[in-house]
Amino acid sequence: MLNTDSRVLFPPLLLATDGSPSARLAQKMIRPLVHLFQAEEEGKLLKPEIKPEEDSGGEASSPTSRVVSILLMVLTVQPKVAKRMQRSVKKAASNSTPVKDKTETVPATEVSEEFSHSTSGLPPSLEELTASVQEDFPSLSRISVEVRQGRPTTEILNCARSIQAGLIAVGHRGGGVRELLLGSVSTAIARYAPCSVLITRSSRQSTHSPDLNHVLLVVDESVGTQAAIVATRQLIPAGIQTITLLHIQSPLNANYLLGSFFSPTPGWQLSQSLQNVQKEQGMQVLQRAIAALHCEDGQVTITPRFQTGDAGPLICQIAQELQVNLIILGNDFSRRTLLSPLQGRRSHPTTPDAESTARPIRNTRLSITDDYVIHYAPCPVLLCRSTQINPG
Repeated sequence: MLNTDSRVLFPPLLLATDGSPSARLAQKMIRPLVHLFQAEEEGKLLKPEIKPEEDSGGEASSPTSRVVSILLMVLTVQPKVAKRMQRSVKKAASNSTPVKDKTETVPATEVSEEFSHSTSGLPPSLEELTASVQEDFPSLSRISVEVRQGRPTTEILNCARSIQAGLIAVGHRGGGVRELLLGSVSTAIARYAPCSVLITRSSRQSTHSPDLNHVLLVVDESVGTQAAIVATRQLIPAGIQTITLLHIQSPLNANYLLGSFFSPTPGWQLSQSLQNVQKEQGMQVLQRAIAALHCEDGQVTITPRFQTGDAGPLICQIAQELQVNLIILGNDFSRRTLLSPLQGRRSHPTTPDAESTARPIRNTRLSITDDYVIHYAPCPVLLCRSTQINPG
């Protein structure tokens, strides 16, 4: 059970940006959270009380209680230049390129710069990245800006693990055949990140503003929901005024329980009684979530809402209907321990520790609902994970 007095979101925060509009929206979304952490450390706000953990035999202290040197790490990843491209750039640097219909020549440095910027989707340089960050964080001194080369997903996850980040903020472009076949960087980060992930999408149809005025908190009876509730409590001082609590259950009737052959024509009273029991159980889940939020009267407006149907489309539909600014979901780390049915056959029988070296199925880290909301939500999505559930 997750300790509700601990913190799910904590510094340092990692902002992975490529200069796209969705990445700039992620930068604006984490601004109130960075200012909140800065105010907590400066003593302007009362820090949440953290209950001492029980002695577990000399284990390392929780990352929420450690002192960090930076509050925000901004990272952009540039793709590695192939050797063939490097040879072409060096060849262009040795000779000047003539301009059509003119007698002037263009220097090789301008040719290489023009060639590099003509490629679509290039991440910003270190100077451009620093200037962009200073616009939203002009008074923040504990910030680090870094440019790496390599695969974006690998470099972002390695950086998050090295600095022990409490949140990764990344933009989601989406669309196209490439995402259907290979997947996007933001989806891969959401699967494998060791901490919570904020995913933003910027489009012409989106009407949400980059603030935390109205959030949609999806709750159920899982461990991940408790992490989402704790994260919501942390975000209340950052500007949350309205919380819509949403609990969704699959439709339930007599055919679902007894089967079509056993009860081909279920009575209306039986179906109605089953729906009433289902609604009563759902309202109990919502009431427990309201009690766990510990909101004082008049501090935040909390509206419970119970729905039946397919969870993913319903969450996106309600978020669009209410024009919420953020969707908060919980993710259960226990899904990471599932193994492949063929894992035993793949391991060599003579290996003594073949069972201990078995690798889990990584794609099971996201549920169907999480994956759907990440791809089709009309607003940013905060996927909450507690590092105390799985520190690794």
